[in-house]
Amino acid sequence: MFATLTAPSFGHVHGKRDNGRACRPHAKSPRCEHGRPATCLAKHEDGDQLLGQPLCWECYDYGSHIVWQWWAPELWRRLTIALKRLLAQRLDVREAKLNHHVTVQYSKVAEYQRRGLIHFHALIRLDGPKTDEGFAPAPEWLTAQHLAEMVEDAARSVRFTAPPVFGDDGERVLAFGTQVDSQPVKVGHRTDDPNGPLTPEQVAGYLAKYSTKSATDTVDGEASNPHLSRVQAVAAEFATLVEDEWVAAGMPCELKELTYGLLGKWHTALGFRGHFATKSRRYSITLGALRRARRRAQSLLADAQRTGIPVDLAAMEAQLLADDEDETTLVIGSWSFAGIGWDTEGDVELARAAAARAREYAQHRAEAKRVNQQ
Repeated sequence: MFATLTAPSFGHVHGKRDNGRACRPHAKSPRCEHGRPATCLAKHEDGDQLLGQPLCWECYDYGSHIVWQWWAPELWRRLTIALKRLLAQRLDVREAKLNHHVTVQYSKVAEYQRRGLIHFHALIRLDGPKTDEGFAPAPEWLTAQHLAEMVEDAARSVRFTAPPVFGDDGERVLAFGTQVDSQPVKVGHRTDDPNGPLTPEQVAGYLAKYSTKSATDTVDGEASNPHLSRVQAVAAEFATLVEDEWVAAGMPCELKELTYGLLGKWHTALGFRGHFATKSRRYSITLGALRRARRRAQSLLADAQRTGIPVDLAAMEAQLLADDEDETTLVIGSWSFAGIGWDTEGDVELARAAAARAREYAQHRAEAKRVNQQ
């Protein structure tokens, strides 16, 4: 089945509504506490620059936005645990023995929304226990609809108490958004039936589309987007506060060892530090197997170039992907000079600027450490 897990709301934003409805026609009060309109009667369309922008940026909870984004991978991890517990309950077995009856496999991608928050899209499959040939089928009575219902229940049950970012900050209880969508995937179903199950081809297309979107598309491609610029600014501000407290405490550990120590590294990604594409190890072919196949292909191509005998890699797919590790190392016996140094003057200036910033930061840390030791 195919599931979409959304982020919660941290403030009202402009959005495109179904059936051509107005953005936000009703509110408890016509204006927010900052004097800005709390409603929007516009019918936004794709390409509208207001999409994803808060109705009031001062009402929007940018701090919680950053913290939720930081811990989104942890919410996903807890969802997989909750799903396995629900499966164990449904099968009436101990959770530790679940793999003897059924296993959960998934492939997941993360997608940025216009409001700068991550959504997870996952193709989730149930297999039976592991066998010598792979995996046995899952119990027939455990249908895709059962799995979809359990995924929704698991998503709604997941909670995580995030620790404070800095001294004056407080804890936050994080959860997924209320909009959880899960649909069965059925082989051979018509792709033009909007009310029927999804097909594998449709899901593959969705995952490919979602996986090609990134923070670069969302932020760097829209430098004039004030909302996303504020998200980045708040993330950078939080990172500075964390580092200042770390310096004031005498730098008792490496900055990266702090809970939010690497927030500065991820502020351009709007606080999201997870992988954009992940999968369970046994969902499909492993990345290690693909790397091994590429090494073998490069070796065969090098031999073909040296001997002049063409090679058909497509016909050798099974050999390239074989699990055996009985292979030799390719040794390249000829080298040619490609060049030295930077290609352009611009690259030279960027390298010099980066080196200067690194020296300044090292001097700053050394001076701060010296002052704290006095």
